[in-house]
Amino acid sequence: MAADLEKAKANPNANKILVAIFLSFVSLGVVFYHLVEKWNWLDSAYFTIITLATVGYGDFVPKTAAGKIFTMFYVFVGIGIFVYAANNFLKNRIDRRIEIGQNRRGSKKGES
Repeated sequence: MAADLEKAKANPNANKILVAIFLSFVSLGVVFYHLVEKWNWLDSAYFTIITLATVGYGDFVPKTAAGKIFTMFYVFVGIGIFVYAANNFLKNRIDRRIEIGQNRRGSKKGES
């Protein structure tokens, strides 16, 4: 675990990079659905978010073959990116909590 903490410290921008990748991927979906499915921007953004969140209300469905094929790959890649980013974020939060706990214990030993 110490090695993981050192990796996180070595690249403090990892979460920012993952957020940028995820937002770029969402933007790709919005632009794609706007251009290919001819949906307005709001509907394209709505469908993209609902799809990546795996909610899938069914009120919007790709009608073109290109839209259907894109969506199949988009879901798998998008969910993978989201899960990786969420895992990395939560792991960093846990590592920070552990480090804070170790620092507190170390300071209490010095006080005695």
